[in-house]
Amino acid sequence: MTVFGNDRHAANTSKKIRAVMVSNAKQGKYHAPVAPFGYLVGDTEDRLPVVDETNAPYVRMMYKMRSEGASSPQIAKALNAQGVITPSDYTYKRLGKPNPYISNHLWNAAMVRDILENPIYKGCVVSQKFTTVSYKNHQKYIRDSDEWIVIEDAFEPIIDKELWDKVQEVNKSCSHGKVTKSGIILPLGGLMYCADCGAKLKNNTTFHESKKRGKYKLVTYICNTYANHGKNVCSSHSILQRVIEGLVLEDIRARAKRVIEDEDGERKRYIAIKANERKQQAEDESRLLKQAESRLAELDTIISKTYEERMLGKLPEDLSTKMLEKYTAEQRELSEKAEQWRRSSRQAEQDIQDVERFIQRLKKWSDVECLTRELCLDLIEFIVVYARPEEYGAPRKIDIYYKFISKPLADSRNLLLPQNCVEIHQS
Repeated sequence: MTVFGNDRHAANTSKKIRAVMVSNAKQGKYHAPVAPFGYLVGDTEDRLPVVDETNAPYVRMMYKMRSEGASSPQIAKALNAQGVITPSDYTYKRLGKPNPYISNHLWNAAMVRDILENPIYKGCVVSQKFTTVSYKNHQKYIRDSDEWIVIEDAFEPIIDKELWDKVQEVNKSCSHGKVTKSGIILPLGGLMYCADCGAKLKNNTTFHESKKRGKYKLVTYICNTYANHGKNVCSSHSILQRVIEGLVLEDIRARAKRVIEDEDGERKRYIAIKANERKQQAEDESRLLKQAESRLAELDTIISKTYEERMLGKLPEDLSTKMLEKYTAEQRELSEKAEQWRRSSRQAEQDIQDVERFIQRLKKWSDVECLTRELCLDLIEFIVVYARPEEYGAPRKIDIYYKFISKPLADSRNLLLPQNCVEIHQS
C-alpha cells in the first residue's frame, strides 16, 4: 500500500472514531476514564457519574464559600487546613498507585477554580469540549461552546442550579476577591473604579495615634494609578472605607424601603430605566439588522452564481475558490452579528426578568445592618468614585451601578476601555 493509501486509511479511521464518540456523547454516555472530585464513575453501561459521599461535602463547601464571596485562594486554604486530600492524590489512592505527578499534596486556587466552573456538579454531561488539530497533529484545543454536546439533568447533581448560577455570577464579577494582608476580602474590594483614569481603587491601611483615640488604623481606598505613579498622572480619589460603605449601605436601604412600600411602582420605574437606556441602542441595532439581512440575501445570490459560473467553466477554479472564501467568510461574520442583533430585539422580556431578580434581591437584604462581601456581590455591578470637589464641603459624587439594572463591564481591567461603553459625567 502506498503512503497516500496509509494516510487515507488513517484519516478514515479517525473520522469513524470521532463519529462514534459524537454518537456516544449525544446519547449521554460518559467517556472520561475517571470522574471529577466528588463523583465516581458509575458501573452501568453509560458510566454516568455517581455521587461520592466522601468528597461531595467538600464540593458543597467550596460552592457555598464562593457564593458568600470567598476567593479561590481562601477556599484552597480552608481545604488544606481541614486536611482534605487533593483530587489527583485521591484518584491514585483509590487506584492503589502512587501519584506520578510532581505535587506538594496541597490544594491551590487553580484546583478550586476548576471545580467551581465545571458544570458536571449540576448533573450535566459536557462532551466534545476538546478536540485535536487533526489525526496527524494530536495537539488539543478547546472548541467554541456552541459546538459542545451538553446533556442537562443527566445524573444526580451535587450542587443545585440556583447555587451553581450564583457562583458563576460571582466568578464573572469585576472583582475576583483580592485577600488583604489580614486574610480577609473587604466588602467593596475590587468593585470601585476611578472616574478619571478608569483604574480600580485599592485599599490602603495606615496606622495612627492620638491622645483622644489612642492607637488606631484607617482603611482608605485610593486610585491604583495614583498609588503606582503619583499625582502627576492622577489624583488620589481617596475615600475612607467607612464612608463609602456607609453611602452604599444607605443607598441599598433606601431602594429596599421604596420596593417594600410600593413594589409595583418601583418595578415599573426600573423597567422604564432599562428601556430608556437601550432605546438608542435598539434603534441602531434595528437599522444594522435590516442592512445585514439585505446584504446576506445578496451574498446568497452571489455565492450561488459563483458556484454556477465555476461549474460552467466561466470562472477559473483558483479565482472562484478565493471569491467563495471571501464571500462565505463575510456571510459567516454577518450572520453572527445579525443573530446578536435579533437577540437584542427580544430584550424587553429579559428586562422584566432582570428587574424582578433585582427586586427580589433588594427585599432579601432589606434588613441588612452592615455591608458584607456576599451582599455586595449579590447587588453591585461596580462603583465609580469621582475626585474630591475643590470646594470644601461640596458633596462627593459616587455612582453605584447595580446588577440586573446596569450592564456589566465587558472588560473589568479598566472602566474607560472603549468596549465598556460607560458614560462618565464629570461634575
